[in-house]
Amino acid sequence: MVDSLDVTTALLLIAAGLVAGFLNTVASSGTAVTLPVMIGLGLHPMIANATNRVPVLLGCAVAVWKFHQAGQMPWKPALKLSVPLLLGAVVGLIAAENLSDMRTIRVTVFALGIAALLVVLNPSKWLSADIAEPDRAPGPLITVAVFAVGAWAGLIVLDSATYMLAVLVLMAHFPLREANAIKVFALGQVALLGVIVFTVKGQIDWLWAIPLSVGSIVGSRVGAMVSLGPNASRWVYSMLLVVLAGEAIRLGFLIL
Repeated sequence: MVDSLDVTTALLLIAAGLVAGFLNTVASSGTAVTLPVMIGLGLHPMIANATNRVPVLLGCAVAVWKFHQAGQMPWKPALKLSVPLLLGAVVGLIAAENLSDMRTIRVTVFALGIAALLVVLNPSKWLSADIAEPDRAPGPLITVAVFAVGAWAGLIVLDSATYMLAVLVLMAHFPLREANAIKVFALGQVALLGVIVFTVKGQIDWLWAIPLSVGSIVGSRVGAMVSLGPNASRWVYSMLLVVLAGEAIRLGFLIL
C-alpha cells in the first residue's frame, strides 16, 4: 500500500480514470489505460489490479443510471443474464490463481485475435444493429456464451466487454445502444464481485481509488452521453477498432 499521494500523482490518476471510464462505457478495455498508469506511478501490480475494480464499479453505476434515465436500459434481459455471467466470473477468478504469466500472455494474444475477428469481419452487422430485433428471452446458447464471457472476465478481464457486446449484438440481436447498456451493467457486476473479494483480502489501496473513481465517474457520464447520442453505433464500432488496435500494439511490445 502507498501511505501518501502527491498532487501530480492524483491528477494523473484522475486523468487515467476519466479516459478509462469513457472507454469502458463507449467500447471496452479502460483497464488497459489505468493499470499501466498505476504501475508506472509505483503501485504494486497486484494492488493496482485490485484497486482498479473500484473506479470501474462506480463508473459503471453512473453510466447505468444514465442509460436507465434515457429509457435504454433493458432490465429484464440484463438481470436474467446476470446469473450465468457471475457464475462464470467466479470460475474465472478461481482459475486465475493457477495461470502463469507466460500462459496469461499466450491466452491474451489468442483472445485479442478472436475479438478482432468478431469486430472486423462483419462490420455491417454492428453498424445496422440499431435496427435489429432483440431476442428478449435469451436461449441456452446465449446463456452459455455469457457464462464464458464471465469466466474470461474473471480470468483475464481484457476484452471481456468486447465479447459481451459480440454476444448481445451478433447472437442475441440487440440494438447496439441496448447491448452497450447491458454490457456496462455486466462489467459493473464483475467489478462489484472483484471489489468484495479484494476488500476481504485487503488488497485495495483506497487512497488511490478515490482520484481514479472521480475521473471514472466523469468519463463514464461523457461516454453514456456519446452512447445515447446520434450515430451511437458508429461511435461504439469505431472505438472498438481503436481499442483493439491499441491493445495489439501494446501486446506486440510486451512480447518483443
